Amino acid sequence: MSTSDFTVGEIVDVRNYGRAEVVEPIVTEAGSRFYGRIRIKYQCDGNTYYARPENLRKTVQVKQRVLLCHSTTHYRTCAASVVNWNDAVLEVGSHEGECTWLLSRRCRYIVGVDKSPATIAAARRRYPELRFEEVDGFHVPALKALGPPDGSGFSVVLVDIGGIANLSTVAALVGLYYKEFPFSTKIVVKSVFLKRLVEDCLPYNTEKSNPWALVHAGDGADDTAVPASGSGSTGVRGTSSVHPDPDPDTAQIEEEAEAEGVEEAAEGHVEGAGEGPAARMSLAKGGFGERQGGGVGGRARKMMGSSAKGTEESCERETGPGGETCG
Repeated sequence: MSTSDFTVGEIVDVRNYGRAEVVEPIVTEAGSRFYGRIRIKYQCDGNTYYARPENLRKTVQVKQRVLLCHSTTHYRTCAASVVNWNDAVLEVGSHEGECTWLLSRRCRYIVGVDKSPATIAAARRRYPELRFEEVDGFHVPALKALGPPDGSGFSVVLVDIGGIANLSTVAALVGLYYKEFPFSTKIVVKSVFLKRLVEDCLPYNTEKSNPWALVHAGDGADDTAVPASGSGSTGVRGTSSVHPDPDPDTAQIEEEAEAEGVEEAAEGHVEGAGEGPAARMSLAKGGFGERQGGGVGGRARKMMGSSAKGTEESCERETGPGGETCG
């Protein structure tokens, strides 16, 4: 990393020590005993030190609440990047306490717990200055009781109950902590299976960049269906952008009425035509018109009925003495 990447006032992580603030840029005077070093001030005690740039790294605070790791190295690195000097840390599954000890120099308060009496005893022998307790990880009230004396609670919870522990056990434990601890609490988990599960998941969203998102009216998009991937001839139309089509029953009635008029004219308005297909269609259509309160079909039927009646009356007036009919 280039030394120019560190600026005065920036918070950096010092390898094996913790967080510090850059108070002076890199020393460029050739005769100085601190040539090539950057002056930093530790957050934990305020002491200053000239550190080599290669021992510093930038700190990035992620917004996600749960961080998943698949190995011990990644787990400890992730924990070191999340923990700040003013954090209260709880490690569930501390085993013999090595990770707890490494992080103890980076935070103001830390406790390690494990359900194995043998490992807790070993941790206490190795690091007598630290606190280790025999507690089951699912006993949340007992875990919260181990918090700092000021009652602020734990701000970071580390979970390492075995990298290859059963997925159901790890998921249940993480879900419990996610629910029971404050939303501001970071949770770092070492689990191969849970990490793989989450990597295989994709949260669905309806942003405009999502090719599967439905188009809503008023978004500036037309109603033309466009294929999502450029292949195929059909697309997805938004339910809100679909304009209501004309009533299919009304359109059908109008077409049937027009067809009925043509058929009745071709039959010559003779008696007995009421038994033909056009008449049956007219009856069915007339019943629908009555149910619709005299709709388009009903009006069309009445108009054609009046026309037919007028034709019959005209034919009766033109009937001759010999009984000849008109036309």
